[in-house]
Amino acid sequence: MLHLASLLDANGIPQDVLTSQPARDHLAQHRTASAPVRVVRRKWWPGRRRRPAAPITPEEAFAALRALDRLSLIEHRPSTPPQGVRVHQLIQRATRDTLTSGQHNQYARAAGDALLAAWPEVERDTALVQALRANTDALTRHDEDALYRPDAHGVLHGLGRSLGGSGQVSAATAHFQRLMATATRLLGPDHRDVLASRHNLARSRGETGDPAGAAAAYTELLPDLVRVLGKDAPHTLAASNDLAYWREQTGEAAVDQSTDW
Repeated sequence: MLHLASLLDANGIPQDVLTSQPARDHLAQHRTASAPVRVVRRKWWPGRRRRPAAPITPEEAFAALRALDRLSLIEHRPSTPPQGVRVHQLIQRATRDTLTSGQHNQYARAAGDALLAAWPEVERDTALVQALRANTDALTRHDEDALYRPDAHGVLHGLGRSLGGSGQVSAATAHFQRLMATATRLLGPDHRDVLASRHNLARSRGETGDPAGAAAAYTELLPDLVRVLGKDAPHTLAASNDLAYWREQTGEAAVDQSTDW
């Protein structure tokens, strides 16, 4: 639990993140035995499956937070769930320093899964959503590269959509620009996450009041979508429709998009 908290926002982690199903799965995989375990040596053969870890309940995850609070490793405030867990930055740093490179990457992905699981589809709770954004930013600062292995984590795209959906289109545009640049560097220009971020960035440009810039971005994106995904792929068709919309917003007459491909 403390490993996950060490990768998130020291100023406030939503309790629902650390008690979410992905967080509990992570705890189950790294459960420490409370009593000596009798080792039974059995013959191993290829393909043999390991016994699945015993599941962790929400109550057990909550109890883990209470135990860390009693040890003064975190401050757990159940009465304020959006910022229910606070961790001193020195404790976070000391905890992260115990992780190997592989563990660091694995735990960062688990933290991203936990954030995504706690993110509401309809963002009515402003305090919760702001805390989730702050925690995503903190996770990105602590281990950005891990969030792009083997692909761009869904929480990165979710953060950009959340910013845009709340009217912060300039912030969303800046986020998608960074996502596109980092994904291009780590995954290559034809990766689906790069194409998705280019699509989101084009839409953000239009929403910031630059329909001509959006139309130009979609015009550049469409041939790459056709080449990588195919002309009839859903993402290609969506981008084609968006291009037609933003061209119309600029006053340009609608044209047959097939002639542009």
